[in-house]
Amino acid sequence: MIEWSLTIGEMNWTHLVNPTHKDIIPFLEKYDLHEIIEQDFLDFTTQDKIDVYDDCIFLVIRFPKYNAHSKKHFSNVMHAILGKSFILTVTSYVTNNIQKIQDTYRAELNEEQSEEFKLSPYYILYKIIDAMYDKALIGLGKFSQDLVRFEDDALDSDFVNEELLSQLLIKKRNAILMKHIISPHTEILRELQIATVNFYAGDLDVYFEDLQYKTDKILSLISIIKENTESLFDVSNTLTIMKTNKVISILTIFTVILGILTRLSGMYGMNVDLPFDDHPWAFTGVCAMMIGAAGIMIVYFRKKKRF
Repeated sequence: MIEWSLTIGEMNWTHLVNPTHKDIIPFLEKYDLHEIIEQDFLDFTTQDKIDVYDDCIFLVIRFPKYNAHSKKHFSNVMHAILGKSFILTVTSYVTNNIQKIQDTYRAELNEEQSEEFKLSPYYILYKIIDAMYDKALIGLGKFSQDLVRFEDDALDSDFVNEELLSQLLIKKRNAILMKHIISPHTEILRELQIATVNFYAGDLDVYFEDLQYKTDKILSLISIIKENTESLFDVSNTLTIMKTNKVISILTIFTVILGILTRLSGMYGMNVDLPFDDHPWAFTGVCAMMIGAAGIMIVYFRKKKRF
């Protein structure tokens, strides 16, 4: 288990990564949390949801996480419990952004005339989700750049690019997965904004509205990328078919030409009497006929624009 902790005044933020039941029990006892929360807290298969209790808010939300080795995204589940003076977050995988968020949060609090609402756990949750969204937007920007590069590679390649097709399939899978991960956030954020009002008197609406705006932006970009990926995949398939047909056409032309040459050479290879078979220039004449026949066929197919 990995633990990050930050305490400022009466407000405490603890973040745990992949804890066991034994690791989480002290925190559940410390904050006297409901037993239902204890049951859901370590279940990383729980769907996205928000439960509001008398003294806390329990939140389950997923974020996309990128694996550089496999080039695939997967779901990183985050559980969060928000009380009036604490926030406890748990993720199933390491999230480097948490440490960066804590450093940024400390810097904000060190500024002069720091607003009081920044000491609330609800503002910290906003910072976490906002950082995750910013990371997702950066990833989607790189996603779009990759599609442009894939398009150039598809048009420049003279052969079927299996690596390109494989990467396109991965990109398509990633776009679909990210859409499934982010889509439930719209309803979660709406309920969270309503629930926050009952726990905190400060005005945080503008921050949650910003999150909703980013959610819409991410979903819009995902839809565009998904459409572009599918379109590029179709173009790649079409180009592959065209290039394959071109190769087959050329092979067919060579087969026809070689067939005629084989017929001519075969006729004079038979053990029967043929015209000019005893002429001293017979071999030269047969070669000339073969070259002439091949030349005529090449000129014919060139005019037909077969290659």
